[in-house]
Amino acid sequence: MNQFNRVVKKIVTTLVLTVVLAIVAVACGTDAAGSGGSAVSRVVASDRIYSVDDLKAAGAKTVKEYDVEDLPGAMAVWKTVFNQLDYEARFYATHEDAVAQGTSFADSVTGEDAVVTGDDILWEEGKRDRRKCSRAAETPHSSCTYSARYLEYVIRGNMILFCEGNESSDAFENCEDLMKLMNPV
Repeated sequence: MNQFNRVVKKIVTTLVLTVVLAIVAVACGTDAAGSGGSAVSRVVASDRIYSVDDLKAAGAKTVKEYDVEDLPGAMAVWKTVFNQLDYEARFYATHEDAVAQGTSFADSVTGEDAVVTGDDILWEEGKRDRRKCSRAAETPHSSCTYSARYLEYVIRGNMILFCEGNESSDAFENCEDLMKLMNPV
């Protein structure tokens, strides 16, 4: 019965978050973040359909493909490395699917309040790859405090791209650097 309650809780939480985020996305348009007056749009509507081949063409190395059976709406998810930084790319059928079905899952594993350990992780597959160990100098590994590897994400077309960085603004910049190579001017 305990397992059943956890599954029901995850489903209800996901549905509520999806509805709330869809309302916020429609009301606000896009999120913006950055430092020094620059802003990066988190969500950019586009009919462009991305695939892992676009990442490869931009110079990213594909490291691992995840099983997406338990990630609603996802067609494929890849861990990649570009310029010695980790990225995760989630591909959906359309931009609308990425926003509606992927936003709550993306929000849950990014930023300072990310859920990267414990029973409240919304999608279990690849959870270890989405966290990093933070500990004070000269302390043993057992005193590790886990935090989010990906501080930010962007949604472009049908893709949600998670990006590593020391601060939110760095992560957005890293997302944009890779996206520019995928969308040459």
